[in-house]
Amino acid sequence: MWVIVKARSKDGYIGVLDSNPGAAENLRLQQGDSITFGPEHISEIATPPREYVTKKYGASFFDE
Repeated sequence: MWVIVKARSKDGYIGVLDSNPGAAENLRLQQGDSITFGPEHISEIATPPREYVTKKYGASFFDE
């Protein structure tokens, strides 16, 4: 799953799920949901183009 990080928290990160998490029993995540996660959940880091983020989530994404 891809997540765009919005902020750091004392325990890890806060982000927006940027991909379809698929289907699993009792899974209630959807693309666009806010999630919290720790560094142990990260396998790769990349920076999406700013234009991609603002087009998909709005310019206010970076203000929050």
